[in-house]
Parts: sequence; C-alpha cells; structure tokens
Amino acid sequence: MNLGGIRRERWQGLRPLRDWRQLLIDIINWNAVDRGMLPLLLGTPLYLQVILWFEYVLQRADRDQLVNVALGLQARGVFWAMTAGALALFALGFRLRKRHPDAAWYQYVTTLYYALTMSYCSWLVGTQSFMTGVVMLGAPVAGFILLERAPVLLAFLTALTCSMALSLASATGALPYAPLVIPPASESSALFWAVSSYFLSLIPIVVLVVLADRALSSWRQREAGIHAISRTDALTGIHNRRSILELLDKEIARTRRHGPPLSVVILDLDHFKSVNDTWGHPTGDHVLQTTAEVLQKTIRQCDAVGRYGGEEFLILLPDTTLEGARVLADRCRQRLAEERVTAENGELFHVTGSFGLACNEQCFELGASVLIKAADEALYRAKHAGRNRVEVVAPPPPAAV
Repeated sequence: MNLGGIRRERWQGLRPLRDWRQLLIDIINWNAVDRGMLPLLLGTPLYLQVILWFEYVLQRADRDQLVNVALGLQARGVFWAMTAGALALFALGFRLRKRHPDAAWYQYVTTLYYALTMSYCSWLVGTQSFMTGVVMLGAPVAGFILLERAPVLLAFLTALTCSMALSLASATGALPYAPLVIPPASESSALFWAVSSYFLSLIPIVVLVVLADRALSSWRQREAGIHAISRTDALTGIHNRRSILELLDKEIARTRRHGPPLSVVILDLDHFKSVNDTWGHPTGDHVLQTTAEVLQKTIRQCDAVGRYGGEEFLILLPDTTLEGARVLADRCRQRLAEERVTAENGELFHVTGSFGLACNEQCFELGASVLIKAADEALYRAKHAGRNRVEVVAPPPPAAV
C-alpha cells in the first residue's frame, strides 16, 4: 500500500481548507470593500438564525407563555427584510470590489447597517441581556482589528446611543423593556430563555473569535517576519551586526553567571577588494554568501556567526576554551580555503580568510568590547603574518581593562 500517496491525496483534499485559512490570516490585507463585507458576513447568518428560532418558537403550543406572539410575527418579517437588505449590500459590494475596491464609504454603510439591526435585536430581547452584551462588546473589538477605525467608531457610537436611548425610554415607561420576552413563570420557560440566549449568541461568539484569531495570527506572523528581518543580514541570511553583538552580550552575561569560557573569532576575507575589482560586485556578493554557508556548516549548533561588517564575520563559540576555539577556527579556515567559488564568467577561484581569536577563560568578567578588541588585534597580526591563518591574542588582565 502506498501510504505516501494516500497522505498526499488527503493533504491535497484539505487544500481548499488551508487556502481559506490562509485567506483569513491575510484578512487585514484585503481591500476596503472586501473588509466592508465582514459585518454582513457576521450579520446575515445571525438574521437567518433568528428567523429559524422564530419558526421554532411560533410553532410551539406554549408560545403565548414564552414570547409576545404578535410582535414575534412582526419581527420575523423584519428579519427577513434585514436579510434581503444584507444580500443587497453584498451585491453592491461585489460590484464595487471590481471597479472601486478602495471605496471607504462602503464600510460606513455596512457597519451602520449592522449596528442598527443589532440595536433592533437588543430592543426585542432587552438592552441589558446577555445576547446584547456579547454583540456590544465583541463586535467593536473585532471591527477595530479588521476594519478602518472611523466607520467602526461611528457604528459603535450609534449602537451605544440607541442602546442608551432604549434603556432610558424603558426606564421612563415610554417603551416596554424586552417586549418580545414574556417573563418566565415556570421552570420550563426560564430554561427556554436560558438556552435561547446561548443559541442566539452562538454565531456572534464563534465568528468574532475566529476573525479576531485570524487577524491576530496575521499580526504575529508579520511581527515574527519583521523581527527576523531586523536581525538578519539581507545578503548572507546570517545574523547582522546588531544581532550578533546582542548575542555576544547575552553569552557574556551567561558566562559570568555559570562560568564556561567564551571564545570570539573575527574573520576577514583576504584580498576581497581584488575580487570585486577582478570579477565585479555580484561575484563579491557570491563570495560573502559562500563564506557564510561554509561557516554555518562548520561551526557547531550552539555556536553563532554573523556579518560584522563588509567582508568581516564574527563567530561566537560558547563553552569553548582557547585551544578548542583554535581548532574550530582553523577548521573553518581550511574549509573556506578548499571551497571553490564560481565567478559570473564561469571562472573558478579560491578565497581565504584571516582569523583573529580571543577567549575569556582567564577572566570571565571581561566585557564584549575587550574581547572584540583582542580578537581584532589578533586578526591584524594574522594579516601581517601572511594571511590565511589563525592568530590568538590574550585579552588584557582585569587591572588593565
């Protein structure tokens, strides 16, 4: 049996689901009109759910003990009209998204439509009911995440004003409070309204949670991407200068607490200017990329390498003595010298590097600047001693720091 083929077929079958999930993750990147349809996407299923609820309640033998039947019949027609209005706005949105995808006014229309229809719902079941609270708190939060701020704020203030006006009118006796609801007179009627509250709140809760989660997932992905870009050298894909120096500070703090030595290596490519002069800057970039690849393949998993500047690389070797670091640095030197680089014209050539090494095994209190200065001095010695070699300089003792 071909299990790999079966797995691939199942994964392919789930592709539409994955595509839709990715679409939701990218929801913030939708145009203004597409995002303007989101209130309708939330409202329309809710209208249909309420209609379904009315169909059930109005068929019950004890309906007179549960709801105001006359108002219920009227409200059912209103919700059918709300559904038709939402579908009309959907149709308008599909026309706009092709011709005017950035029509900001469309979001004002759809958010206000949602706010006014929800205000009517809150009047039917009570402005202080559980269902009203779910919509009043959840919808603005999701709206501020997914839509433009101004239309959401206007819709929220409109809904809040309507809710306050309805509450005051009920308090003064101008309007009945929750006119659809017959106050429960028995355990069964109380249970009916408890279940109905959760049933009618189900769609807003699920939709709002899913949309908010997808939007926040998109934000988290963006933040992770921006964070990675800010710490990565664009050319070589390894740590940039700021990132590798931050790691150096962390490793120094760790070695001060726990004691294992830390070694620092600075590598400078030999005669790199002649590479650019002979074969051009694209080939020079290729040399830097190749060097980064060789170093990453040679160092250990616990080590780190970053582009320190130009053709210089900084290698951090935690928990490594001076002798162990010398062996590892020389291995990097050898593998770099053995690597053949292809120029743009197809010509093959070798590059070498000079390595400067310093270690804090004699004093764990040495700071980053002291270690780097010692490694840089060692690099200077390697250059003047003939290049393509590893040199070591002991950092100055604490009294001289």
